[in-house]
Amino acid sequence: MNDNTTQQSFGQKVVNIYAAPAEAFAAIMLAPSWLAPLSMVMLSGLAATGYYFSGLDMAWWVDDTLRQANIEPSELDTARDAMGGMTRGMLFGFGAISTVLFSFLLALVQAMYMSLAAAIMGSVYKFKHWMALASWTSLPYVIGAIAMVVNIALHPSGQLSSYDLDPTSLAALGLTLAGTSFEAIAKSVTLTLLWAVGLLILGFSQWLQISLSKSAAIITTPYLLVFGAVAALS
Repeated sequence: MNDNTTQQSFGQKVVNIYAAPAEAFAAIMLAPSWLAPLSMVMLSGLAATGYYFSGLDMAWWVDDTLRQANIEPSELDTARDAMGGMTRGMLFGFGAISTVLFSFLLALVQAMYMSLAAAIMGSVYKFKHWMALASWTSLPYVIGAIAMVVNIALHPSGQLSSYDLDPTSLAALGLTLAGTSFEAIAKSVTLTLLWAVGLLILGFSQWLQISLSKSAAIITTPYLLVFGAVAALS
């Protein structure tokens, strides 16, 4: 391990996560930190959320949301009246809180899971290492937020469904699976999610010096269980 690897600045680690993840993982292992990268993810998500709601056609959004929710025709007027009282500020508030909480909880749960799995395997790494790894490998979501901003800009009318907001979702890329139990999964799984999970697999494999196949089996198990449950309940 050379000095350039051990003395990477924050900016170098950000670049390396995208371009040379093995070097980034080596630097993160020696100096684990999680607040700065996770803050980047949160701030980019907040920016995309704010931009989305700032130009949203509210009346159209209410109708689209009710249509997506498959509300019974007899209940449409009541539901429309209830949602009609929501302001842009309220929607942004809900969106902002959801963005921050989801980003933090996702990293936290991943860190707890990896910490437990690594401990069972006899790893000496502490929870702070896994929290750092979970946070740094979430940086692909920054790219996802940028993609959302571009998508919003391409819809100046403000008529963009929240279900179509992320252009990197499998559904947006053509794999809609409409009418099947996997439709919700196609809308939820994005290229940035797959990228982030791929980085987790690489980092976990590198730190514990295990095969990529074993690392992939460990890291993807929770995701497969969650998506399996979603498909079963759909």
